[in-house]
Amino acid sequence: MATQTTPKIADLYNVEETVQRWTEATRKAGNEYLDLYDKTVDQITELEVKTAAATKLPLVSQLVDTHVTLTREVAGVYVTAARDLLKA
Repeated sequence: MATQTTPKIADLYNVEETVQRWTEATRKAGNEYLDLYDKTVDQITELEVKTAAATKLPLVSQLVDTHVTLTREVAGVYVTAARDLLKA
């Protein structure tokens, strides 16, 4: 008597390959987002520095430089942590 086996869904649709492609696409999109975020932070902070310099007030320039430094450091930590998570 022949035994009949029921096909698995994974055999019909190749779930592993689909999950792998989905993961790769998600990582790529995540890295592209982080690149854009990093570039945007740089552009905005550069605009802040130029605007502060245009005021020709040393106190304003110093405050903005401190703010820009902090903003860039926080953004850098965020981007680094997010990229580490995408690698996992």
